[in-house]
Amino acid sequence: MYIWKVSPLIEQLKTESLSQKEQLKYFLTYSILMILATDPLLAVGLEYGFYDTINTVIMSLLTIIGIVYCYKVNKSTDDKDFILRFVTLGLPIIVRLIVLAIVVGIVFGLIGAIFIDSSYLEESETYQTTFVDVSITSVLIVVYYYYFARKLKLFAKS
Repeated sequence: MYIWKVSPLIEQLKTESLSQKEQLKYFLTYSILMILATDPLLAVGLEYGFYDTINTVIMSLLTIIGIVYCYKVNKSTDDKDFILRFVTLGLPIIVRLIVLAIVVGIVFGLIGAIFIDSSYLEESETYQTTFVDVSITSVLIVVYYYYFARKLKLFAKS
């Protein structure tokens, strides 16, 4: 696996000598780096709390487990084009998940507005990640990879 050199990787891609397993390593590493790059710890001016750390750790673990699980499902179907399928199928799947997340967010927002003391909201200058936020994010990630794996199974030879 090349981390710094691009030319040898281009040659492997040109000659189609980069195996599905090697592609998985690149994809997994890239995905984890993207999660870490969006970690609130790196954002200036945001308060970073305990649940932010928990959220980053859980997101990273679920991403690793989810991608490896989907890779294994793809391998058991026909072991072809995992990265291509992941990226292309991922778009409509993530759009559906975003719509679901918006609906869930609105419902929880309404529930919160009804039951949370308004004086708390006035006193708080910054938003803090909560256990509920971590839980919802985790459930959405699990749903994403489960649904994705179900769709990959459709590539199985009939």
